[in-house]
Amino acid sequence: MAANKRVASRRPKTAKDLTHELPKAGRQRLAGKSVDIRDEIHRLECFISAAPRISRQQRLDRVHVVPPHETEMAAQRSRLPRHLPLQQQIALKRTRMLHLAELGIVGVCIAGLAGWLNQFLHIFR
Repeated sequence: MAANKRVASRRPKTAKDLTHELPKAGRQRLAGKSVDIRDEIHRLECFISAAPRISRQQRLDRVHVVPPHETEMAAQRSRLPRHLPLQQQIALKRTRMLHLAELGIVGVCIAGLAGWLNQFLHIFR
């Protein structure tokens, strides 16, 4: 005889049904939590709606700030193309060679001047 068997209902329980099954203290705790959750949702919605204004204000605050030197150099490097055309490579190599020659000439002149001064000062001894 299966007359006393419990049959599960096909309809899922709603939140209202679940709260009615709870004792009165549990209902009050849930009501307090729902108010907290509602306040938190409201705070987050306000923050999300204010986000564009906040980011715009932060961008404006950073307008007059000078970036550090390393950032400038990295930005310049990233703007330069990786492979220069052949004509530009030749021009850069030529200017490097001219700078090296100029450095060599200045070095030889300084060494010659130091030698001449050494010789000149040894005459008077």
